[in-house]
Amino acid sequence: MNPRFPLKCLIASWAFGLVGLLLGIFYKPEYFSRFGAIVVLLALMSEYALLKYELERLYQSLSGVENSGKSLLNLAPSKWHQKKALMSHITIVLGTFVWGFGDLWLQ
Repeated sequence: MNPRFPLKCLIASWAFGLVGLLLGIFYKPEYFSRFGAIVVLLALMSEYALLKYELERLYQSLSGVENSGKSLLNLAPSKWHQKKALMSHITIVLGTFVWGFGDLWLQ
């Protein structure tokens, strides 16, 4: 799995949110809420990819420790990974509100 995939999903998610906002302001408010569904989908894809990547890293580290007989290494997620996970959580919450109420905000 490409480790940059979660970040690409987050960037695409925010880009779709911005496009939806602009379409909602200049055309119909419904566009903003419709694009909120895409924002949530991409943020969830990012969440899932981050979780999968971290579990793969953990399993590889644990299997290496088992085979070598070494003591356990620091298996905590990196700060960068934690920041991307936080941004994914925030994007899911904001995207869900946009999806449900975005058209009402722009009226």
